[in-house]
Amino acid sequence: INSALGGNYVCFGVFALYNDPALENALDISLKMALGIPLEHVVAYPKLSSSVFGFIEIIFRNHIKTTLALDTSVFMQLMNAVHEGLQSSDAQISSMCANSIDHLATFYYENSGKDKPEVHNFNNHLAAQPDLFSSLTATLFNLLLFGPPQNHWAVMRPMLSLMLASESSFTAYKDHLMSTQDSTNQALLNESFNKLLSDVNRSLESSNRDRFTQKLTAFRVSTRGFLTL
Repeated sequence: INSALGGNYVCFGVFALYNDPALENALDISLKMALGIPLEHVVAYPKLSSSVFGFIEIIFRNHIKTTLALDTSVFMQLMNAVHEGLQSSDAQISSMCANSIDHLATFYYENSGKDKPEVHNFNNHLAAQPDLFSSLTATLFNLLLFGPPQNHWAVMRPMLSLMLASESSFTAYKDHLMSTQDSTNQALLNESFNKLLSDVNRSLESSNRDRFTQKLTAFRVSTRGFLTL
């Protein structure tokens, strides 16, 4: 099913055009199967993890409207799985979950404020779970700064889109991290954050993403030299 949904074999728009429910039925039953497996079982078996998190990444990439139309309880079950997978020691799993976050944050940044059903659906989810973006932001930055080195490349992908989608979440994390450090480290940390944000535009163009990723790498190297837990 992952190959069928993510292989670019079909123009999915024709299903709605001809009122064909086959795609919606396939997504519905696949989602029920994926979420019907306890999360602790999913993360315990590598092949199962790859299939489930691969499916989740595909629906965020290719079927975001359907994903956002889910009941909030189901949507948050998906996001809890993504949050758990993001912290996996398997770089492939972590990368797929990071990509899922990037698809979601990119959609919100590019469409927030527009009068679209999917945007209204997303706003309803955020109203029910207002700390969604802040929780993801904190986890991504903690993984970047304190996580294992094999994961830091994976978690960089969604950080720019997430910061643009919710600048308040980034500010809140920055303030919290600053509060955990002594005065000397606060000055160093503030300087590092200023360097991170310098010459970064409010866009998700490839060149801007690449520039920000390079800055994140430098930010990680510099701050790990003095940050205290």
